[in-house]
Amino acid sequence: MIFLDTNIISYYLNDCTVVKEELRKAMRNQETVSTTLLNVYEILKGFKWKNNKQKEKRFNIFLNDLDIYSINDNVIKIATDIYSTLRKKGVTIEDIDILIAAIVIANDGILVTNNTKHFGNIKQLKVVNWVC
Repeated sequence: MIFLDTNIISYYLNDCTVVKEELRKAMRNQETVSTTLLNVYEILKGFKWKNNKQKEKRFNIFLNDLDIYSINDNVIKIATDIYSTLRKKGVTIEDIDILIAAIVIANDGILVTNNTKHFGNIKQLKVVNWVC
């Protein structure tokens, strides 16, 4: 299962050829393409702030093709473990990104992101970059 991070969704909505081709390839291979409710929040808050109704509408149509995952008890357990491990190493990551990673891990997924360095600090998280 593939989970699209916020930046990959943004690349897609901005017509990035590489991301669009990788997404088409994943769908041809019948891979489940997903995102998290937190990524939806991050995208929508930007559109609302910029009052970009056209991209917001396009994004809502795009969401129809995705499975959207949320937070549950298992995700919270995984997230707190990630936070604790990173904090002990002196590494800090925003809570929303820890929760996104925990959702992906809980669902045995792969996070597609252009922020591999950031998410690479989370050892149990599988990360792929479609942009490079």
